[in-house]
Parts: sequence; C-alpha cells; structure tokens
Amino acid sequence: AAHERIVPLLPSGWVDCTTTSPTTDGEEPDFLWENAPHHETRSYRDSVHCYSHLPNGSAVLDDKWALARLALGGNKHALETHCFRGPDGFAAFCERLNILTGSNQVAVDNSTSTPDEAHFPDLVPSILKEEESTLPVPEGPLPPPPRNLWVIKDAGSNGAGGIWTVHPGNAHLIQASLLPNHRYVAQRYTWPPVLFRGRKCHVRVYGLLTSANPDTFQEESCMYVHDQCFLHVANEPFSYPSSHDDNEDEDQLLDASVHITNCCANSHDQDKFAGEIVSDLSATTYQTSKEGVMVVPLQVFRSSIHEQMEGLARSSVPFIRGGHANGGFQYLGIDFVLSYEENSEGQLKPVAYLLEVNAPPSQDTATGLDHAEAVHDAVLGDLLNLWVLPKVSGGT
Repeated sequence: AAHERIVPLLPSGWVDCTTTSPTTDGEEPDFLWENAPHHETRSYRDSVHCYSHLPNGSAVLDDKWALARLALGGNKHALETHCFRGPDGFAAFCERLNILTGSNQVAVDNSTSTPDEAHFPDLVPSILKEEESTLPVPEGPLPPPPRNLWVIKDAGSNGAGGIWTVHPGNAHLIQASLLPNHRYVAQRYTWPPVLFRGRKCHVRVYGLLTSANPDTFQEESCMYVHDQCFLHVANEPFSYPSSHDDNEDEDQLLDASVHITNCCANSHDQDKFAGEIVSDLSATTYQTSKEGVMVVPLQVFRSSIHEQMEGLARSSVPFIRGGHANGGFQYLGIDFVLSYEENSEGQLKPVAYLLEVNAPPSQDTATGLDHAEAVHDAVLGDLLNLWVLPKVSGGT
C-alpha cells in the first residue's frame, strides 16, 4: 500500500528502484520508506538522505505496553493504565481495583444525576439544521460514570483482535481467555464517550515526529499534527446500564460491536459499518468536502489533542533519539477518544484521551472511497513536502 500511495505524490523526475536492487549500479537510494525495517536494507538505509523510521520508533510508540509505561509528559488527561502479564497478572489487577467483588453488575455513580436524566455528547445532532452549523454543545448533565469499566488490550496486537471490555460481571470470563505470561494493558473506560449519531467513536489523527527541526535542521525533534483526520465508529448504538438489575443492559456491555470502533473489526458488516468519517481539527462548522461528504468540525478538541501529542513527544523522544544522519522520521496514526469534563465552575470542557499509536499507520483506506483516498493523499503529500523533499533535495 505504501508504494502505490507514495510514488504518485513524489516528483516525476525521481527514479523508482523498488522492484530492482538499489545498489547494483553503484548508486545508493536517497529516500527509503519501509513500514517496518527489513534486514535486506541494512546495508544502505543508514546512508540515505531520508528514512521512514527513527531508532526504536516503532518498538516504543507502536507497542501498547511500552507506550503505557511512558509518563506522557505528566498530562492529566492520560487514561489510567495498568500493565500485567497473563491470567495471574489479570487476577492481581482485578484485586487491586476491586473488580472481582462478587457482584455481576457495573456499579454506577448516581451522586449527581441518574442515567435517565443524562445525555451523551454527540458530534452530530439528530437533525442538523443549516443555522446549527457548529458543533453542538452538550445539553443536560453528563452521564454518571460506571466505577469499574475497563478496556483490556493485547499489548502486541494491532487491528481487529485482542480487545475486551471488562467489568465485574464478565472478568472471570476474560481471565480464562488470556495467555500465560503474555503482555496486556488495561485502560479505564473513557467517560463519557462522545458519540457519532448515537454510536461510540474515536478519532484517528495523523502526526509526524522528526529527527530534527525542518526549519533549522538542528538536532531537535519536532512533532507535527495534521488537521485532516477520520472518525471511526462502532457498528451498534451505544448504551450502558441504566440500573443495577438490567440484564439487557448487561448483555450490551458484553457486545463488542457496541464498544469496538476499529475499522478492521467493523468493516465485515457493510450494512452497519459507518466507513471513514472525514473530520477536521481546524474546522469550526460542518462543511462538505470536494467529494461531497460531510466534514465533522473538531476544532474544540484541537488544543487537547495537541497537548496530548506534545506530551507524547516529550516522553518518548529520550528513547528514540537519533536518526539525524539519515533524515529519520516517524509517521504516526494516533487514536483518541473524545469526551467532556466539568471544570470547577460547572462548565463543560472538551478533552481528548490518547488510546494508542500506530507507527506507521496503514497508508491504505478501509473503504477505497474517494473522500478517504483524498485524506490519505493530503496527509502524506504534506509529509513529503514538509520533510522528505527538503531532505533529499538539500541533502542536509
């Protein structure tokens, strides 16, 4: 996918040596893109002008276990996260958090409001009128949070598998599914999740972490965030327990299609799959793209996302330092869940919580539709213009 996506975005005069041995004529390549470092390129990748990886970049950023152990710059909006190994580690985690309490229900904090009174924030109102072209402000009290709702992830898995929603009612079932000594990460469930037309969603943001400042070429890493992004949406409407004795709601908690927003996991059901929803971190109003699809405005979440990205760079750079000699960079796909929190004055503040990082993300689309292709082309085109072309043309 990388080759088909990137080659058309490069200058026409560049010679593509992907299908040939790049060093047979005595000349070494200037630019090397690999989704993962390959043994075959070791002899020349350190001498190229621009290379698509930083030292240990994927090992640190793409690994959920390693990412969870980073301090994330002390950002207060980092989700509470725990690391453990296998069923025994899971049991110890549950004991620390009082998850295995003997109750089969999710306890809900009803101290401020009841679930029936509360409203989940939604990025798209049920009726989108032209005069209501800005992102709607959440109405009513926020839903009271469940006290023990978690997401367990296989630390080495990417894509559709290895994700479970865990609560006291199903923890014993999850424990039986875990592999001995295998690495897992537990994240507290983001609350309240911002929905897209009644379904849980996350936003896929694209970033670039460089080995140097592209303006000064000094050896100081820089993080860049692209405004164009996607919303990925669950296949089923979101719900959570409205009482302690509602078996139907309990079944909803076990339904992965309510909680999983991963495109790979959801694209199999074309009747329910929402596709890739185009969004923009700089947009303040709903817009229509050149391809004729709605663009969701996410400007209110932009500062929180930038804060998280800054924290990610600050905490990870000491472990991936280097790469200046061969123009190293790391292309990132960062997933955030959007939410709101109430400040001391009772006002609702939009916040974004970092879920995970793909380093690099897929350069292919989940749908092949024109609007999704256009976003990928725009993001990668800007990456090439910002970093790759100056490094190769200037040779600095």
